[in-house]
Amino acid sequence: MKFHGKYRSEDIERDMKFCKAARLILSEKLNSLRKLIDKYLEDDTVRNLHKMRIAIRRFRYGMEVFAPCYKPKIFNYVYNKVKHLQDLVGEGRDLDVLKEKITSVAEENEISIPERFYNQIEEEKSKVTEIIKEELIKFMNDKYVNKFLTKKKR
Repeated sequence: MKFHGKYRSEDIERDMKFCKAARLILSEKLNSLRKLIDKYLEDDTVRNLHKMRIAIRRFRYGMEVFAPCYKPKIFNYVYNKVKHLQDLVGEGRDLDVLKEKITSVAEENEISIPERFYNQIEEEKSKVTEIIKEELIKFMNDKYVNKFLTKKKR
């Protein structure tokens, strides 16, 4: 069966079993996420963080749809890792949005924001960025994450 747009996958056929499709779809999502993680680790820009955040969400929500296809123990382990990453990346993204919004409001109202305020946001962002990078590396090297897609149901 051919899907359109973001739901399209050439490898899914109409009669494919649900759990077989789950492994295929989640494998594609995880591979996309890994590429974006590598890109972010090389270049931690606002744009790369945002793209990675979207990929994490897509993988997590895909996991939720296909949860019945996995053993609860390994599923919950990987799911919690992904949720933790999503929360961390969201925190980093929130700081980027905060800085952009403050700058925009200051410009619109022609007011000056003290430099120390921006410095404080940057310091916090720097700390969060380091934590994100550490957790991404742990995620990429986690043996259970790497085994997740090969595990059979119960």
